Amino acid sequence: MMKRFGAVALPLSTILLSVLLGTSCGGASPKGTAFGLPGAPPQAGPVNSYVGKPGNSPSDSSLWGVTINRSNNTYTYGPLDASAPPTTGSFASLNGGFMVLLNENGYQSGLALEIPGQAIVLRPGNSATSLVYAVQQASCFSIGGNVKFLFSFSPGLIASSGAVFGRTYASTNSDGSSWQFNNQTQYQAPDGKNVPAAADFPGYPSSYSGACTASNGSATVASAPLSYFSNNTSYPLPSQYVISPAGFLFANQSYANVPPALWPYPNVSVWGVSEPLSQLSIKNVATANYVGFLLEANASSGTYRSQVVGFGNAPISGTSMIGGTFPNEDPSAGQLGNMRITFGSQDPLNNGLYYLAKLTIPYDGGMTTCPTPLPSANGALACTYTAIGTVGQPVGSYAIMLTAFDPNGNQKTLVLFEQ
Repeated sequence: MMKRFGAVALPLSTILLSVLLGTSCGGASPKGTAFGLPGAPPQAGPVNSYVGKPGNSPSDSSLWGVTINRSNNTYTYGPLDASAPPTTGSFASLNGGFMVLLNENGYQSGLALEIPGQAIVLRPGNSATSLVYAVQQASCFSIGGNVKFLFSFSPGLIASSGAVFGRTYASTNSDGSSWQFNNQTQYQAPDGKNVPAAADFPGYPSSYSGACTASNGSATVASAPLSYFSNNTSYPLPSQYVISPAGFLFANQSYANVPPALWPYPNVSVWGVSEPLSQLSIKNVATANYVGFLLEANASSGTYRSQVVGFGNAPISGTSMIGGTFPNEDPSAGQLGNMRITFGSQDPLNNGLYYLAKLTIPYDGGMTTCPTPLPSANGALACTYTAIGTVGQPVGSYAIMLTAFDPNGNQKTLVLFEQ
């Protein structure tokens, strides 16, 4: 299973997480600034291509590409290594920013939620399909200063065995062809205390470089930091970073060269966003209106469940935001009030980071389980989990990524975009 970062066996989640994390919580650190990013383009093009990956799994060995063509309402997605033929079709727009993906016969074959030119969340199938989170970086842009990014590992790993969220800083040269990642820190799952659970540090130098290349309107930043494992051997871990102009982040790390006995996952990926410029007002965050997905993963069985959800646009209680699923997954029908996010205190050192958050969702005895289900406000049984919430403002509106954990360490991940 995933091990903690440090001078012991470092799984790919360890490495990747450290790549995305920033300075340790104890010392002075450079403040990242969103002003260093190019920001949202004036208008996204009619064709936008994204790079990402489904939730972490021992069977996933490739990055995915996703292309949305709004000039003719078509889509294409699939593994970039050509291990499977690409899936293509047309799409129809729904209320709330969703797209219904249609197959060649006109039947629904998936859903997607896109911020054109920045990021997309794709469900390539029914509710038992893992989500694909993907980001568009069309060119090798430069950034000013040292920009901080916050992230969480994508679902599919066991939280109890290692780090689950973190931060990193990035800077570039004048033309964006050379990147430098530095001051990385990663953290274990929250433990209910007033500070993040013990910080883990990577087994490779705290600063390392990457090279950006662009082709056909898509760019990635590649690096290969060395990581030290418990068999007293260091392995290079090829890594790809995709960062949108406004600050959405996707990163993936390959463990193909590491013996399976040390780490069974071929890849580990993280999803994240740049740090906001200042501390956020929870009232402003929680009263906004959001749509997105809740993805639940069971690492031991390799099963997933994803649901269309909406939150906000309603009075809040303290730091809690009410939301839930939609009847028949139709965003126009109005969300059910069967879920709750409680943000808790914001980390004073990391704007938009809530590491004492809670997620309450309906109990169903299947993917959603807990030792003692309790009645919720509407009388139905519900489970409440510890969680980490990350809130960014990459395009002037809020984006929320929240990762919760059941008693067995399985992740439940919310991705929400303000409407």
